[in-house]
Amino acid sequence: MMKITKPGLLQLLVAITITLTITIAITTPAAGYNDDYAPHASVNDTNVYSKQLILNIYVDETGKALVTGYVEPGDVETLAFLETSSESECIYENDTNQLYALTNALTWKYGDRWVMNFTTNNCYAEYHTTFYLPGNVRLAKIECSHGLDYFVMSSNKSFVIDIQGYDVETPMTSIEYLQPLKETETGGADGGFWSGVSSEYLIPIVGLSVLALVLALIIAIMKIKGVKDAKQNIGINTDTDTGSNTNTDTGSTEHVEAPRTEKGGITITSEMARVMETLTDRERAVVNALIKHGREMFQVDIRYETEIPKSSLTAILRSLEKRKLIKKKEWGRTNLIILSEWFLID
Repeated sequence: MMKITKPGLLQLLVAITITLTITIAITTPAAGYNDDYAPHASVNDTNVYSKQLILNIYVDETGKALVTGYVEPGDVETLAFLETSSESECIYENDTNQLYALTNALTWKYGDRWVMNFTTNNCYAEYHTTFYLPGNVRLAKIECSHGLDYFVMSSNKSFVIDIQGYDVETPMTSIEYLQPLKETETGGADGGFWSGVSSEYLIPIVGLSVLALVLALIIAIMKIKGVKDAKQNIGINTDTDTGSNTNTDTGSTEHVEAPRTEKGGITITSEMARVMETLTDRERAVVNALIKHGREMFQVDIRYETEIPKSSLTAILRSLEKRKLIKKKEWGRTNLIILSEWFLID
């Protein structure tokens, strides 16, 4: 058995103490250390939430929806309803980032209960969707994913559900509602097909149908782009059979230019023609389009028909409005352009 002297035992204890001190110093975190500041948690994720999505969604009694609004470039394919339905029609303007879509993939019907789901597969710094439902529905349940808030209001015989959120990931909205069936008010076989449908039920249908027709018109124009049936010149054609008028009081004969009637039913008088001769080609094209469509058009439809860029069209409309040739009324996210009474009467 090895014999350890007192000096040797003292040296051994000192060595053990030094070894334990070094081990504790290495394995113990420094004062104030926090796992929350580890390298993996210091990654800046702000770039993930840098996109915007702002949409208005109009739903009619049949479940078909018109979707319009702002979508970031490259994000159209993240809209789930465009992937799940081959019947969805979509137009996306790259210069303005505006989306126009018509789809029946947002709603499902179970008996008298409707379910509408709207989902996107992306992250957004700002997310804002507004749903417009028919005014006769009864809301059953609204569910939103984490980070989204909503409020409901009634406006113009419609239910408006406003969904908003900031820094959200893969936002989802589910809305369940009941749509009661209208019973016939007069009864009997003489009532006809429309006897069971009240005016309150028809008004939302007509309104949403008009919106659907506008979108269908836009799609048709895009498909037949380059084919036009209206010329842009505004010269007055003189009819030799009716272009003269005899003044019975003085006995003199005056030759009067015959007015021309466009498809919209508006007669272009000589006074109107003289005013239009003072316009630029693009201003004249806008006025011609309004005359062709019976005096009024939406601004977006004018842009598609005349092929005038958005920024230029805004300046042209401002110029025509200052000259009192048109009036402009706000209509949702676009403007309704109307020929002024002064121009038509003059």
